Amino acid sequence: MLKKIKTLILIILLMLFSALQYFGWLPAVDNFIHDNVMVSTRPVSQNIIIVGIDERSLNEIGAWPWPRLFIAEAIERLSEMGAAAIGVNILYDAHGASPEYDMLLVQAAQNADGHLVLGGMGLLGDNRGFDNLFEIDYYVLPFDELESHVNVGFLNIIPDDDGILRSALTSMRYGDISVHSFPFEVYRTYRRSMGQEYNFDIPLDGFGQFPIRYAAGPFEFTRLSLWGVINEKYHPSMFRDAIVLIGPYAQGIGDGNFPTSVNRTTATFGIEIHANIIQNMLEGEFKQQAPWWLNLAALLIVGAILIFLFIWLKPIPVLIATLTLIAAQIIGARLIYDQFFIIMKSGDIILFLIFAYMSYIVLSILTAQNEKKHIQGLFGRFVAPEVVKQIIDSGAEISLGGAVRDVSVVFVDIRGFTAFSEVNPPETVVAMVNRYLGLTSRSIQENNGTIDKYIGDATMAIFNAPNDVPNHALCAAKAALAMKAGAVALREEILNDYGVDLQFGVGINSGPAVIGNMGSEFRMDYTAIGDTVNTAARLESNSQKGQIIISDATYRLIKDHVEVTDMGLLNVKNKAVGIQIYSLDRLKNG
Repeated sequence: MLKKIKTLILIILLMLFSALQYFGWLPAVDNFIHDNVMVSTRPVSQNIIIVGIDERSLNEIGAWPWPRLFIAEAIERLSEMGAAAIGVNILYDAHGASPEYDMLLVQAAQNADGHLVLGGMGLLGDNRGFDNLFEIDYYVLPFDELESHVNVGFLNIIPDDDGILRSALTSMRYGDISVHSFPFEVYRTYRRSMGQEYNFDIPLDGFGQFPIRYAAGPFEFTRLSLWGVINEKYHPSMFRDAIVLIGPYAQGIGDGNFPTSVNRTTATFGIEIHANIIQNMLEGEFKQQAPWWLNLAALLIVGAILIFLFIWLKPIPVLIATLTLIAAQIIGARLIYDQFFIIMKSGDIILFLIFAYMSYIVLSILTAQNEKKHIQGLFGRFVAPEVVKQIIDSGAEISLGGAVRDVSVVFVDIRGFTAFSEVNPPETVVAMVNRYLGLTSRSIQENNGTIDKYIGDATMAIFNAPNDVPNHALCAAKAALAMKAGAVALREEILNDYGVDLQFGVGINSGPAVIGNMGSEFRMDYTAIGDTVNTAARLESNSQKGQIIISDATYRLIKDHVEVTDMGLLNVKNKAVGIQIYSLDRLKNG
């Protein structure tokens, strides 16, 4: 039954996580694993140079924004030095304050001879086009005179919900045409300038994006100061046939800066993000999300393994196996990523493993508690419930041995039983004995005693073992008196039903006894042995019908609570001196 429950729970969890995986409702763990385990940097392309509007340029030229003269000069210098593609990450959508400087910028664009790419900005709509691309409601372009001499690419960047930029747009829909991104236009301009083909397929997701395979984080691409370029501080050979990107490279100017999957804590400048995307395009090796069926297959395989392990293994081995599967999943996903640039949904599988193990532990605890109750209920019918509870609570291995402790021992026997059993069928004898033993058992347990054993028609009980009972002698006396009171009605029933007079004879003694597990390794009994026990048995054998005999040792412990009749000395076998005994009559005031 337990195996079926474990299997059912795992199947339900598999179905739940399969749905979560398919609909992409658990991106956080996947993103964390992708950023911290899968992603690795590599050498940046030496053919990509960032010309930054940096702190030195701001100190030399002045606060941003600058007159367009300086960007025009930078474009002129880079064109003269043979740059294959020049990308300017600045939006010139309107004329500036100086028409003269605007014309200088237009002239620089003309002289770039098709090698210049400027940025545009798409205002996104709420809908998607027929090809599932983002739709632009309005496209902000460079002013007219400038646009006619340049290539334009949109600067839009869309980070994930957690603010991390992991994917890049290549195209968006604007009316009936498809417009391309700034990095794509720079890449295409470069390939045309070098006389190379640039037609290749980029594996896009359902949003028209592809995962960026970052080469580096902040400040790792070759970067030069724009002030140095316009003042001819660098050798022209540095720029020949290179891709040069111009853009803000100082805090407080520009936008489009985001943390990335290679550096989640520090914002990467927009111009560096474009450099990474362009290098990704140059290399032609793109990351892509694993197809849904591959992720589902991995989840189902792991689930099948886990079902087998959960059925046959115990909690500690299952924990080790679960951790091993988590490690194997991460290593396997990393190998697939390194070899094929395919991003597996590891987070969903890892969360499934964690939730499955937690469910396994909860189920194991509930099962253990249920089994504990079942064992106590079942085993307690054969062994004293107090002993069963002590064994289960301790969790220790049961072993032979005992300890000396003060106890009160009660022996109860049915007087006249032998004669009754000789003249009645076995089923009648058993039914009658069980009625008497039921009475003795209830009386003992209701007064904090432990039923040690049944010996035919007799009962042996211990008070103060295994549980502590501070007033154990008084509890033993109360139990005996309860038996005597309960036997009145039972005696009448037996007399009417069977015509025989059956009554209890009880003996009680208090003192030290050895308490523990007696017997052998394969068969043992929790009991008490010693002179105290033997004396209690002798007292019971000397009691008359309906009589409770207690020893002087017991009487001294309860004399303030009971009324007795002095019966003098009782000579007991193997004892040189007689035992002072009393007949227990009743409780005082009771």
